[in-house]
Amino acid sequence: MSPAPPPAWTRFAVVSLVLAAIFYATSRTIADPDLWGHIRFGQDILDSGTIPSTDPYSYLSGGHPWINHEWLTHVILAAVFGSLGAPGLIALKVALILLTLGLAYRSLCLHGLDPLRGGMAVLAVMFLMSVGLATIRPQLFTYLGFALVLLLIEKAERGESATLWAMPAIFLPWANLHGGFLAGLGVLAFWTAAHLALRWRRHAEDSAGAPRPGILLAVLFASAIAVLINPWGFEMIAFLLPAATLPRPEIGEWGGISLASRGGLAYLVVLGVALLALTGSHRPRNMALLAVFACTAAAPLQALRHLPLFALAFAILGAEHLADAWQRWSPRAPSGSTKPLLPALALVAALAFAALGVSRFQCILLDPSFMRLPVRAVALLKQAGVEGNLATFFDWGEYIIWAVGPRVQVSIDGRRESVYPDAAYEQNLAFTFGAGDWGAVLEDASMALVQRDQPSYNQLRLQPGWELVYEDSLAGLFAREGSPQADLIRASPPPDLPADGAGLCFP
Repeated sequence: MSPAPPPAWTRFAVVSLVLAAIFYATSRTIADPDLWGHIRFGQDILDSGTIPSTDPYSYLSGGHPWINHEWLTHVILAAVFGSLGAPGLIALKVALILLTLGLAYRSLCLHGLDPLRGGMAVLAVMFLMSVGLATIRPQLFTYLGFALVLLLIEKAERGESATLWAMPAIFLPWANLHGGFLAGLGVLAFWTAAHLALRWRRHAEDSAGAPRPGILLAVLFASAIAVLINPWGFEMIAFLLPAATLPRPEIGEWGGISLASRGGLAYLVVLGVALLALTGSHRPRNMALLAVFACTAAAPLQALRHLPLFALAFAILGAEHLADAWQRWSPRAPSGSTKPLLPALALVAALAFAALGVSRFQCILLDPSFMRLPVRAVALLKQAGVEGNLATFFDWGEYIIWAVGPRVQVSIDGRRESVYPDAAYEQNLAFTFGAGDWGAVLEDASMALVQRDQPSYNQLRLQPGWELVYEDSLAGLFAREGSPQADLIRASPPPDLPADGAGLCFP
């Protein structure tokens, strides 16, 4: 017989401590290089009342159609920032994370883990998701949407098939928030196919409450229709499918996880725990859910950005086996053995974590260890009042757009394929790495802003017709010889700011 659950007071104290620890850990927020763009593009939509169909911020986008698949996130972030500033953005981020991890925590506890053990498991999940929790990005909506999809299919396999009808209501906003909805729709389709294949193999023998094939196919169809309710319809899907599967070796999170890294070791540990739980559990194994879990477990090997999705699948799809195996190998102590002082100490610690977390809400930190931004050089461009075309690379593009666009037009920014033709993107890659026809982006440029340790910095110093008009410890700013831009920049004293923004706060 399982031991009695801990008293309500103890459960409340432990749950409060776990959630407060998540609140504190995720309240530290650093500025992602795309955050400036998210806010600016959302402001443009709010100001104009329309979603731009072409880009006004780059001299190389060339009227290319702009499929802004994150437009709703941009609007939300701009509205929050306009009303509540940086603290509001941090509060939104933390709320989304708490909701996502709270759902995973609840799933762990409902399947048999006590609040302390469930808390330990969800904190491990949070660590595995940390690659995507320090910044404010559209991916946060994908984490929540993915968790909801996993919860609904898990409930359906336990006989609650009516909950599947909530799927279209999840996918409709998700398809306008972030392209990660493709992962959720893919999981739904994969699970539906696996469930139907297993049903056919068993000669259509129904288990109690198992979802019927007609319901599964109708929900999948309705969800597919829901994602088409976006400003571009099927055109957005046709754009996202290749964009989401193309290899991008120049972007770290699009590469497979390194098993020798800290995240890779954590991935192996959690995967090992999942396999041990499956081995030690005496509960029936649902093969359709195991197929989905195996798919999510393999995904980080293809791209690091899928690691948080695997972590959520571990907590939601593996919860019952983790609970059963853990209880068999290490039974819980009787609830009466808990000392009364411990819940009180847990509540005090929870209050301390909450207070420390709130104190972090004032600043979205510019952290050079995460991304070095040319803060002083861009402030100089703004102060000098220059206009023209600026060759740069995509990590800096949206910061430049925020500060001096559209007066200064960039060669590239983090929107990549959603704005830029393939040829323009390839030209900018060549410029960044100083390879091939690296100077093609300079043909229509009057200025260039590059990192000093990039090959293009040395190549520009040797390029006829170009002169270095400003440099600091991070960046070099070039202009065409004798141009008005060169004169304006030289006449303006550099602002008294850290070169890379160290210690400053967004924006």
